[in-house]
Amino acid sequence: MVKTCNSRLKLIRFFALVAAVVFAAIALVSGCTYYKDSKSWLLGTIEKNYYFYDDFDTSGVEDLSLKEIGARLDKYSEYYTAEEFEAEMSDNEGHKSGIGLYTNFIDGKGIYVVQVVGNSPADMAGITAGDLLISGKRGEQVTKFETANNFSDFVLSNATGEKFVLSTAEKDFTVSREEYTSSYTYMATNKTAWEFTSTADGGLAPKENPSKARSYLPDDAAYINLSQFFGTAGGEMGALFEKFNAANKKSLILDLRNNGGGYVSVMQDIAGYFTSSLSSKSSVAMTCEYRNGRKQLWHAIKHTGNSLIPTDTKVYVLANSGTASASEALIGVLVSYDFLKYENIFISDYSDEYLEWAGGEEKTAQTYGKGIMQSTFRYYSTGEAVKLTTAKIKWPNDKCIHDVALSKADGCTIVPAAWTATKNDEELQTVIDIINAR
Repeated sequence: MVKTCNSRLKLIRFFALVAAVVFAAIALVSGCTYYKDSKSWLLGTIEKNYYFYDDFDTSGVEDLSLKEIGARLDKYSEYYTAEEFEAEMSDNEGHKSGIGLYTNFIDGKGIYVVQVVGNSPADMAGITAGDLLISGKRGEQVTKFETANNFSDFVLSNATGEKFVLSTAEKDFTVSREEYTSSYTYMATNKTAWEFTSTADGGLAPKENPSKARSYLPDDAAYINLSQFFGTAGGEMGALFEKFNAANKKSLILDLRNNGGGYVSVMQDIAGYFTSSLSSKSSVAMTCEYRNGRKQLWHAIKHTGNSLIPTDTKVYVLANSGTASASEALIGVLVSYDFLKYENIFISDYSDEYLEWAGGEEKTAQTYGKGIMQSTFRYYSTGEAVKLTTAKIKWPNDKCIHDVALSKADGCTIVPAAWTATKNDEELQTVIDIINAR
């Protein structure tokens, strides 16, 4: 059984040119349970495992489709056809297709790049978060991005492998839709940077790229961006931590902005690089409380070697309202084991322009506030699956942030942010100024 913590992308105008990144855990239906058909399997699985079953509306379910039944669940739960489930599994393992952009459409301006998937065609082309794409070109035909559909239709109209151009007001980027393996991390210092690129055998390996250094970082600090808790993220973090220690860095700036979560196992893996360095044998990463009252401890994975984070490392975390679930759980580990102080959690306070654009869909000056876990149960007879909220999560220090979130009330530091991402990441530079002043 594989568990996941994650959060849905909240803004209805948020558009992704890769498969959905939000998924849940995998709990495979055992052969000892017999169901006569898919509907009885779905209803039986919901009744047995759904945390909010007491609030689940069962009226007229015999006349509903499986999708309609799934729609009655909470916003984190979902029914998948066999094809949808396989696609989600492949995506969460890092096998993606497309160009690798997450974007917002801003009326009158164009397509705003919120996030670029590591090792994607867009990443390789040099597109970065904060870029504003205004047009695309294939051959001599130019398409202006006047709506979100203009953009998606243009990209999808190009065959796999066919090169086309995406343009900002200042620069052109040549890309193509491809199958690729996603990377979820990179690390920068003030002199160099490390990212992950494809190897001949289809895997990923760290590669030095000095052009992505961040000159404003302190000499003793390294910045690590962790975008999701999927695929090879745990192993990537271990490799970066080795380089962190080899460079004798003393401060870690961990960026979890817009990280909506992922697999619990990946969170446990990353947490273990911290807790394994403690003299105490305690390594609880979180506690899950199920509907029937049962409690389950989830431990950080034990690591040895040069990737362990020393206990005297100063840890700083960047977060925003898109920081959710597994991200918040990892923060809980760092806080609970004294690697991270609340004042060193820097949370974005969005500009009025961004909040007006979001139209009431976005909260500010807080994390997302998701302290529940989902499990996905598969019906082997058909390949279908259902993702269900199954437990409430508590940090190792017994704190639960569900529907509460982290904010100034906890002692976190609030930092002004023009948007969820900007070209020069002025928000990060502000955080560095605050750290230097302290």
